[in-house]
Amino acid sequence: HVLRHPPYHRWQRRHWQLALGCSLGLGGAGQFAVGLFCRSEFDVSIGEQLAGLAFVSASLVAAAAFFAMVTGRFLSRRGPRLFWIGVSAGFWSLLALVLTVGVVFRVASGSYLTVGVLMFTQNGKEAIVHAAKGPYFRWALAGVCAFVLFLSVGIGTLASAAKKPGRARRQDWLLAFVLLLGVCTVWSLRERTPFTRQMFVSGPLLALVSSVVPASAEADGRTAHSASSELKGPLRTEELGWGEAVEKARDGRCSAEACPRPNVLLFVLESIARGHLGAFGAERPTPAIDRLVAEGTLMTRVWTTATHSNYAQPAILSSLFPRRGRGLDQYKELDFPRFLYHDFFHRLGYDTATISSQDEDWQGMRRFQNTGTPTFYWHADDCGAAALDSGVERTAPDEVTTDQVLAWLARPRKQPFALYVNFQGTHFPYTLGPGVPRPYLPEEPDASNFSYLRYLESDREVVKNRYDNALAHVDRQIDRIRTALEKAGLFDDTLVVLTADHGEMFFDRGMVTHGRTLYDVESRVPLVLRWPGHVPAVRREEPVSHIDLMPTVAAWLGVPPHPSWQGQSFRETTPSGLQKAAIFLNIQGLRFADAIVCWPYKFMIDHTSKQEHLYQLANDSAETTDLLGAEPARASALGDILTMQMQAQLDYHRDEAQAERRERFAPGLASCPVFSER
Repeated sequence: HVLRHPPYHRWQRRHWQLALGCSLGLGGAGQFAVGLFCRSEFDVSIGEQLAGLAFVSASLVAAAAFFAMVTGRFLSRRGPRLFWIGVSAGFWSLLALVLTVGVVFRVASGSYLTVGVLMFTQNGKEAIVHAAKGPYFRWALAGVCAFVLFLSVGIGTLASAAKKPGRARRQDWLLAFVLLLGVCTVWSLRERTPFTRQMFVSGPLLALVSSVVPASAEADGRTAHSASSELKGPLRTEELGWGEAVEKARDGRCSAEACPRPNVLLFVLESIARGHLGAFGAERPTPAIDRLVAEGTLMTRVWTTATHSNYAQPAILSSLFPRRGRGLDQYKELDFPRFLYHDFFHRLGYDTATISSQDEDWQGMRRFQNTGTPTFYWHADDCGAAALDSGVERTAPDEVTTDQVLAWLARPRKQPFALYVNFQGTHFPYTLGPGVPRPYLPEEPDASNFSYLRYLESDREVVKNRYDNALAHVDRQIDRIRTALEKAGLFDDTLVVLTADHGEMFFDRGMVTHGRTLYDVESRVPLVLRWPGHVPAVRREEPVSHIDLMPTVAAWLGVPPHPSWQGQSFRETTPSGLQKAAIFLNIQGLRFADAIVCWPYKFMIDHTSKQEHLYQLANDSAETTDLLGAEPARASALGDILTMQMQAQLDYHRDEAQAERRERFAPGLASCPVFSER
């Protein structure tokens, strides 16, 4: 048959060769490279890998066949022939580049390239371009060279087969249709069994395509029953009663004991690994932080809402859980009620400020913070020539940020202040300015292999030195602010809150930096509150979430929580281990994952790897023993609550729910299921 129709079948055969070259050639080589260089808990079996390769091959061959049949009739004229050669070669070259980049990204980060990663680049285009020109230039150049190479191969492969026109026969269409039908049938079964779920994340192309299709309650095999009705948020009319209580406190119509008005100072530190703090057993001291811990309440079981900053930090300030859509929320749609730190204190008559070493424009965080309330605002973009280059974005040196803090605090004022300070020295690559003390040496890792995604494991201790130097510098800035407040006689009348947006990994579970998982090494954070005579100097073990912070601060001020807040106050102590509500976590970045903590259990769904995990944190703080198979009933109950909560979030923020958002605040948080323990 091929010999009887040489012109057309040469064109089709070349497309089959390119399809199989991408799927079996690059795909197979990529799977081998992943198996050789990147063994991790996210790996799939050999059978699942082979099935994935077969599915990708069938899909690409079917696509190639249809393309060749449709375009074969247009090859008789030079212009259309050159056009279709270029289109086809460009497509296969881009596909080959995606496969290659996906494998490189998997080896470097432990995760395949997903739509979440691509979303991160949308709102940080300038940062990505800056990175490509700077420390990641050789990677960008390698990508360009690879694309040119693939394009050359594609053009060379197709050019010799496109010199004569040809038409597909009926049998060719039938064969392609049957192949496509088989591909669609297998795709429809992708969520039916553990084998097919793992198969569809077994390679770079499948993982990318699978991530485009959003995870849903149905896809997870769970039912988010009555999520919207069971977890409906408070009516927005309740804000009227709240406003009356605030006016009473602001105008002094309640006693100083019932409605105290201390200054409030909130420190949010970047990427704090708890094991590097003296309060959690670190040998290297962090004296300013340790002193706050000794004088205040240390909450030892605290979880962030996410392990990437653009979700974690806004959640602290707003007491809102950061899940509003199927994809990454970059705060472009802000048609929902939110009441942040500076809004709350402005209503109480405080002088408010946000002073941050961070570029608050990253991923739209400043859009989220801009509520129209007047407040002093300073961040890395205001730093000018003094800014540090992290390789991807610019940050203000923490000592410069501290200078801004001290200057703002020195302003004359008649009312109390509420200040939010964000320090960034401990964010990768842990860059410090010239002249900053570096007590822990050596601190210079192999520069050619030092990136946010990966660095040499042999450099781990060197990188830890670099991190601890940055942490020590942050600690000194906290001490500078404390000293200034003490000299002004204000420190003991200031409610100081210190926490971190999330943790940091140093080859924990084989990974580095953050934003990869919801394991405790990333999601557990320090939280300390200090206010002599009011907040006791104790260690408390109740499980709490970052979104509980604003309601707790309000409680210390004798003010009811704003009805938009989803968290609950933990001012009043409860018996050890007792939880008022479930704690929810999520990530929508390098990976997509959700988790629920109902102490002592933690259940996680990793939508990217299509895996679920259950851990008993009291006896397994390192999360090494997965109880999913041993306790299926508990896992199922926790998974149902988790799915219901996430579905309620999505229902509230969907486009069709504008009327509900005008009527109600965000949904409440679900309670933990009750189990009869044996």
